[in-house]
Amino acid sequence: MKRLSSSIFGVWLPLAAVPAFALLLSFSLIRMLDVESDMRVDAEQNMLWVLHQAEVAALRLTSTIALAEAGAASTDDVALRFDILQSRISLLHAGPQHRFIEQIHFTDTLDQLSRTLDSLAPEIGAFTPNAGPGLRSRLAPFARRLGQAANVAMITEWDDLGGRLEAQRTQLHQAMASLAGIMVAGAVLTVTLVQALRQSHRRNRMLRRERDFSALLIASSGEGILAVDNDGRCTLWNPAMVDITGKSESQATGETLANIANFFTTPAVHQGVARALAGSASQLTLQPLFPPGCATALYVDLHAFPMRDDGTILGAILLLHDASDRHAAQQKEALHRDQLEELVTERTRELNSALQRERSAAELYRNFAAMVSHQFRTPLAVADSALQRLVRRGKRAPAEEIAERAERARRAIAGLTRLVDSTLDAARLDAGQIGARRQRCSVAAIVETVCERQRETTPERQIVLEHAIATSATAFCDPAHVEQILENLLSNAAKYAPHKAPITVRIHADSARLICDVHHDGAPIAFQDRERVFERNYRGVNSAGIAGTGIGLFMAQTLARMQGGELHLQPADQGVTFRLTLPRYAGAMT
Repeated sequence: MKRLSSSIFGVWLPLAAVPAFALLLSFSLIRMLDVESDMRVDAEQNMLWVLHQAEVAALRLTSTIALAEAGAASTDDVALRFDILQSRISLLHAGPQHRFIEQIHFTDTLDQLSRTLDSLAPEIGAFTPNAGPGLRSRLAPFARRLGQAANVAMITEWDDLGGRLEAQRTQLHQAMASLAGIMVAGAVLTVTLVQALRQSHRRNRMLRRERDFSALLIASSGEGILAVDNDGRCTLWNPAMVDITGKSESQATGETLANIANFFTTPAVHQGVARALAGSASQLTLQPLFPPGCATALYVDLHAFPMRDDGTILGAILLLHDASDRHAAQQKEALHRDQLEELVTERTRELNSALQRERSAAELYRNFAAMVSHQFRTPLAVADSALQRLVRRGKRAPAEEIAERAERARRAIAGLTRLVDSTLDAARLDAGQIGARRQRCSVAAIVETVCERQRETTPERQIVLEHAIATSATAFCDPAHVEQILENLLSNAAKYAPHKAPITVRIHADSARLICDVHHDGAPIAFQDRERVFERNYRGVNSAGIAGTGIGLFMAQTLARMQGGELHLQPADQGVTFRLTLPRYAGAMT
């Protein structure tokens, strides 16, 4: 019960007194301002005087008209008095005067008088003594009605003045009551302030005792504890910091952290201390610290916290914990993990290599079957043609023809044998079993052989061979593969060249390569097909109705690249040109 009473009188009562003090003071000020405002008399609101002046102006205009009838006043005097009356009536239509006219319900009468004045304006401008009686009769209501309005204005203003005085009296009473309340609230706050000062003295004594106890805890703590002020100078250095850094308390206190140890100048630690001084806590783990004269680093965990007093940052406190054992354990764990990752990587590499070899073998077997079905057709066709002619001639064939036909069949079969050997070697090469079988070859001789063979297969086609270099020029290549590449190119040209259009084979060279171009004047390959013409099983838009498998050019380019060469489709506006390039044999002469 005592604690509850202390709480009410020590906390809640002062808290209630403060807003009450502010509210009462504000209320008193508002009431005094209201009184001051009511005491002012607005000149523009003295309507009794304004209406009386309008009434006088109307009477003077009437008397001036009467004098003008008798010849005692001039027409200008009448016009002047009319203008004065008109200005008085216009004043009643402006601003606060008009609002007052509305308040006393004189608006309709005032509008009627204004219209009457407007209708009298032409007669006043052309005034004659004979018009005087009519003008005076029409001006007669002005004085009467303006006098009535002045009486109502006088009564209204007196009523308003009385109401204002009564309101001012009430406001003064309220202001005095508020001042009394302010005095009570001030007394409560004064008593509270005195009690707060007494409690502050007691708490200061308790804080000093707690500070002494905290200093004892810091001195006996196993963690390194230090404190710095806003300038970065050390203000606290416990014995554990002496063990960690080798610096005594007298050497550290009052010095900047950079002068105490290089550990505090490292970017991570410097930024952590800066964040703490800026008001944000930070944590750093396993930071290396080299004590003086020690080559082995200690690894410490650093925690930095801002020190505040009522929101003001006074400095920062840093806690250092020796985590060398944990660092050693993590290093050992990382080493084991790296060894395991290396083992897994090596096993994965071996498995991927085995899988790649398996895929390559499967792909090469498919390529081999496709090549056999595609490439073996030409030599078999040559051998079959020669043998068919021998069978048809029978005994009638002379010995020379039999020998010549048999020799053609043997050459075709020999080429077929070479093709089998080269294809198998290519499969072994891609599988990583053997190297390429390249040797010094006469490209001109291979081209002549392939051209002669193609003439026998397609006698209706004219094949023109052009030499731009010496026929003795040699290349470093696989002759069987070169032969099959040229057979594919000539066979492809024979399919797509226009009827009776020649097929041109041109051999030329540069400093590093031997070049063989196979050209025909057929329609250029469509733009959308040029990028895909060497893809496996791809056939362009111009192949409709022409027999083929779509692997000839793919195999030709593959065989060219296997021996260090290349096969390209040359850009051309007319005709189609495929270019085979092969590396020249070292020391060859053009």
